[in-house]
Amino acid sequence: MAKYCVGIDLGGTFIKSALFDHAMKKLAERTSPTPSTAGPEGVVEVMAVDAAELIRSTGLDRGQVIGAGIGSPGPLDLQRGLVIAMPNIPGFDDFPIRDRLAQRLGIPAVLENDANAAALGEFLAGGGRHVSDMVLLTLGTGVGSGIVINKRLLHGAHGIGAELGHMVVEPEGEPCGCGQRGCLERYASATYMSQYAQRLIEAGRPSSLDEPLRRNGLLHGADICIHCRAGDAVAQEAWSRAVKYLAIGCVNICRILDPDRIVFGGGMAKAGADLLSPLGAAFAALHWSLTPPRTALVLAELGNEAGVIGAAGVAWEKFGTGVSA
Repeated sequence: MAKYCVGIDLGGTFIKSALFDHAMKKLAERTSPTPSTAGPEGVVEVMAVDAAELIRSTGLDRGQVIGAGIGSPGPLDLQRGLVIAMPNIPGFDDFPIRDRLAQRLGIPAVLENDANAAALGEFLAGGGRHVSDMVLLTLGTGVGSGIVINKRLLHGAHGIGAELGHMVVEPEGEPCGCGQRGCLERYASATYMSQYAQRLIEAGRPSSLDEPLRRNGLLHGADICIHCRAGDAVAQEAWSRAVKYLAIGCVNICRILDPDRIVFGGGMAKAGADLLSPLGAAFAALHWSLTPPRTALVLAELGNEAGVIGAAGVAWEKFGTGVSA
């Protein structure tokens, strides 16, 4: 009898669910608004209803679905299947989301960090396929990350490894929201890159970014990219600064992990060659001289699909015999 898994990507705005076979072929999918005011039980109800509808719509027997994987923001306790806290949805304080979904749906469930799930998705079906060691960096509001070593997600001894956005790249640098100083996230994320450009403008530097800043009250990463392409000096300085620190982070990753690929996703990665070209040059310049760079810097391929694919992949690894793709 053929077996199947459900992947669930829990976001602050939407819940994406999909049903996959063993070759990671998607058979059906659903997207529902996240009921953020309904509390954790309301969120689990939406997840369970959507998963049940996926199974029903494909004509499968519930017994053919061997498990469900949940990719969730955190922090999480993966061993106990708990969401320790969730800033965007109140009520998730040590909530046993894994067991609640399993009880409600009637099939086993497994919990994974959403960034790790996205990394596994890219490894299985996107920018990291056909290799055994890969790192995903998502460049957006922060710098998210996931690490796949020898075809397995890396979690660390305490379940909080792979937080590459919080490696220190500037000792005694600017304070980060995590409580450290000088984190990669503080210097290379779209959020802080935009804040740096705004500081330059407020200090009196002339810039075409002044118009979107006055219109919106803040700048976005897309603003920096667009005005950088147009030759604005402030935008170019902010972009180059972020790329420099990102290159430092990539060199550190290579010295510690030596992955086949570093894959870039998130909003800043939409810049494509405008990101990879200067990043590749900075990476090569900072790389040691003992051997030439062997780690490829590539763009993510799955976009918003990475999380739901990876969540299903986590379920296959937990309840099946791995993924045959």
